[in-house]
Amino acid sequence: MRRRLAFLIAALLLAFGGAAFARSSDRCSPATAKPTDIETIQSNYRGWAGQCVRVRGIGVDNRLYSDRQALTEHDPSDGANAHRSIVLFPNRAPRLPENRPITVEVTGRVGSCQDAHDAIAEKQAATPDQIIMVGGYCHTSLATYINPSHIRALDMTRPLRLTEAETTPEQRDIIDAPADWPALPAMRDAARALFTALAERDEAGFVRLSQPYHDSPSWAKEARQDFARLTASNGAFAQVPPNTQPERALTDRVTADDGTPFDLLLCRCKTADCTGKWPVLRRDADNLPSRPYLCVQANDYLLGPRQGSVIQATAPLAKDGFAEPAAP
Repeated sequence: MRRRLAFLIAALLLAFGGAAFARSSDRCSPATAKPTDIETIQSNYRGWAGQCVRVRGIGVDNRLYSDRQALTEHDPSDGANAHRSIVLFPNRAPRLPENRPITVEVTGRVGSCQDAHDAIAEKQAATPDQIIMVGGYCHTSLATYINPSHIRALDMTRPLRLTEAETTPEQRDIIDAPADWPALPAMRDAARALFTALAERDEAGFVRLSQPYHDSPSWAKEARQDFARLTASNGAFAQVPPNTQPERALTDRVTADDGTPFDLLLCRCKTADCTGKWPVLRRDADNLPSRPYLCVQANDYLLGPRQGSVIQATAPLAKDGFAEPAAP
């Protein structure tokens, strides 16, 4: 009972993870904050830990980027070792507009999920009979962050997405699918089948391809709602390019340790030529109406223990994103 009570108390105390490590009794406001930049904080976290700072950058998805090129920084999944971007700790408020990148000035205190994990490891070593862990955002992160107290929009104009001309192949987080990837033919067939279902307004086919548990009424209903949104008169797939249009098969960049790719992103050009116009970051394969391409994702879906897997095909649907550059 004592062990269980200790676990529950620790979980409650740490529900906000590393947020406590960025707090101070002094109020953090734009008037009292020290102006600095992301690179300076990330290069010397210990010198900035707990300090009230004021930083500018492109804010999107609870993260602040120093500039557009910083979007190409390959950040580990645990958030550690970032240099040109920093996490905005996901509080209830203030927060960035959902899905919409804007230029902002953020005021808040600097903290670190790594510090939270170090403190808990020390406490765990001192009380080995208790189960203690970091909760909240920091549960799966080691990132340095700013816990924002103020977010001020400097420019609501959406920054342009990065293009092939602005990035080297090494900077991109999606690359051409390896020709020798064993799963490529089946993944590509599933993605093309979803394109066909959307083009022919085949709702049943879409539900079957996009929802592995399509026999479940609730899951099937959600898939039908997705189909309606995608094929609406103002939807991303209101007009579907024929299968004679140029296509590009892309996957996430993987390392030797990662093994083979997890999924396929099949993008189809809306015109006769998308040279220089294909997405270079996965976030831009979002099917906004302004994009010169449409993209469908195919992935292996594990059904459960001893139930095998099926290929699932879905179509990304974003409400907002980076602006589309003007055609050259």
